[in-house]
Amino acid sequence: MRLKLKIRRCDPMKTGACSPFLQAYDVEAEEGMTVLEALISIAETDDPSLSFRRSCRSAICGSCAVTVNGFPKLACNTQIIPEHRKRGQLVLEPLANHRVLKDLIVDMDPFWRKFEKTTPFLIPKEEPEGGWKITGEDQAVIDDSQKCIMCGSCNAACNTLDVDPGFVGPAASAKAWRFVGDVREADGERRLKDLSAEHGVWDCVRCMHCTEYCPKGVDPLKAIEQLRSRAMGAGIVDNHGAKHTLAMAESIKRVGRLDEAAMTFKTLGILRSLGMIPFGLKMEIHGKMPHPIIFPAIEKMEEVKKIYEAVEEKRKKERGGEG
Repeated sequence: MRLKLKIRRCDPMKTGACSPFLQAYDVEAEEGMTVLEALISIAETDDPSLSFRRSCRSAICGSCAVTVNGFPKLACNTQIIPEHRKRGQLVLEPLANHRVLKDLIVDMDPFWRKFEKTTPFLIPKEEPEGGWKITGEDQAVIDDSQKCIMCGSCNAACNTLDVDPGFVGPAASAKAWRFVGDVREADGERRLKDLSAEHGVWDCVRCMHCTEYCPKGVDPLKAIEQLRSRAMGAGIVDNHGAKHTLAMAESIKRVGRLDEAAMTFKTLGILRSLGMIPFGLKMEIHGKMPHPIIFPAIEKMEEVKKIYEAVEEKRKKERGGEG
């Protein structure tokens, strides 16, 4: 079966700047042939100037991650015939949200610097007498985050990184949870304070793309949610994300729905909220602004209160019946 494979290429060494263009190659595809095998075939028989990364060919090293038909994937475990049947084409591009060095090779330095900022190693507490006893439950808490092969697919799919390159990103967040969630970790609170600062985990917009396109089932979004929850549990709430969450919970508890006007003040503070007045007036004109004073509770509010009571009861049990 003969397929046409289009590859987005650029060679800054020739032009002085990366001016991308699509180049088409004919590939003799066989059942089971992967994207990586097709790339190697092209480089060996057709165009040795084509540049791409590869190493293990077993979906372990993460080197070969590229964009296949618009989505980040590992080239070594993506078969070209099913992919072509599904999309009607086969277009390969470098990972998004990364600077292109040449053809399908991207600059991974910013990716690794984000990892370095999370202190990617365990800072252990003093070992208890008799040694550590790690339970299955302890292990399960951080199991997913340990599967990361650091391919960069999640960062390539991240909507926040698309607009804010300074965002810590899903990959480094998942790695951070690996250590914050470890029962042996001694410096968890310091890590949580760092991750709650500007460009930290609260900047995630929860688009879920990181989890959807991770080839190893790491679930970075879940790690980000756990980091946020752990930070709030530690009293690290002096940031817009935590304030917004607290304001939302308070609004639901009070009236059973979102009081967005009140939430704006509680999230941004009075001075910064003044800048939202023109936006609020536009909402008022279109009938989208709730009355700032008269904001009735929903019907069957007692059911919402029962949910909060059940949550509080669960927390008491988790704390061993305290308070």
